[in-house]
Amino acid sequence: MNMSKTRLISQETIGLLVIIAVGLIIRGVVISVFSHAPESDELAYHSMALNLITGNGIVDSMGNHAMYNVGYPLFILAPLFTLFGEDILIVRFVHGVLGGLSIVLCYAIAKEAGAGKTGRLLAAAMWAFYLPASIYTVYLNKEILMIPLMLGVIWCALRLAKEPTTLTAIVCGVLFGLLALTGNSALSLAAPVILVLVFTSANLARKVSLFLVILLSAVLIATPWVIRNIQVLGAPLLNTNSGINLYLGNNSAATGMFVSIIDTPRGPSWKELHKEGEVKASEILKEEAMAWIKEHPSEFVTLAFKKLAYFWMPPFHKGTEQASGTETIVRILWAIQFFILVIAAIGGVFISRLRSRHMAILWFSIACYTAVHMLFYVIFRYRLPIMPLVCVLAAFSVEYLILRWKSTPLHSKVVIP
Repeated sequence: MNMSKTRLISQETIGLLVIIAVGLIIRGVVISVFSHAPESDELAYHSMALNLITGNGIVDSMGNHAMYNVGYPLFILAPLFTLFGEDILIVRFVHGVLGGLSIVLCYAIAKEAGAGKTGRLLAAAMWAFYLPASIYTVYLNKEILMIPLMLGVIWCALRLAKEPTTLTAIVCGVLFGLLALTGNSALSLAAPVILVLVFTSANLARKVSLFLVILLSAVLIATPWVIRNIQVLGAPLLNTNSGINLYLGNNSAATGMFVSIIDTPRGPSWKELHKEGEVKASEILKEEAMAWIKEHPSEFVTLAFKKLAYFWMPPFHKGTEQASGTETIVRILWAIQFFILVIAAIGGVFISRLRSRHMAILWFSIACYTAVHMLFYVIFRYRLPIMPLVCVLAAFSVEYLILRWKSTPLHSKVVIP
């Protein structure tokens, strides 16, 4: 009996290692064959890291001190540029390693949520083979760091639902602190964590203490950056883009997708407004966005649902340049993968056996992360950090179908000659 269990665990471990290795190989191949020059947000993160290591402080390519989230350039780019010079290839390989970590976390989340061996390995494999997860390793964007941090928070939420320990709460809080610096939209995952604490079996005092541990741990991580912004900008904030992003998603020219501020009513006066400082500019744009929402409530609601549709729209969009034959094939495969994953994940809702508290946590996490983008605007890459949870949910459904097929008597199966 013990030898059988040991053999089973060993086989599963080997299977996971193979999946991780294949995932890393795919990412390595993409890095080797996909040429891409940093642009747009990537240039801002690149500039923030370079200015930091050259002694100029954290300043982006447009002279802003806190417009962009600091986490990715601070924790990834700056240390690598310090150690290896301005080598983008090294950065991309580290992105690949983070991808490998995310594969492991998909496996861990599936295990914590109650998946069997097949489901656990499927969750890891689905993320390992999901094409955008590999393609985005070449981009210098914060999402590549957000993914493992968000997965870590979800794992903590599932763990707290089973065993609400102080250590798990500390880890959860630290991850939230890192996410506060890396990607504010991921803070929406606080809602499922709070819900878990509310419904955990611990007494009220224990629930409150765990919440405070998470909050304190997060605050301790984010506080140094907030203090820096008080000194540099005169305001206790994480970044100065919230007002701008709210405005870009809520004005008379908003479409639901990203629209340059030059193409909004503020376009003609944007340069002058920006000269007044990024904090003031963001605050003014926030006020204008709120005023537009109050004056156009029906348009705001319609726009929000349009953003929902855009956020989950199948990947039929085209790149900024004329697509090559290879890119066209990749996009077709990506669309096929997306359809399969989403349909499989949704299919689990109709399987009574898969309606559990853990599945509810995963679905609620997806809903919260989606809802945030309904308030602002949508860029297709913003969906990437939540797709691992779709993979986990899809793995549960596929595992259920496999187990049901295996349990069906041979004479009742349809055999195709």
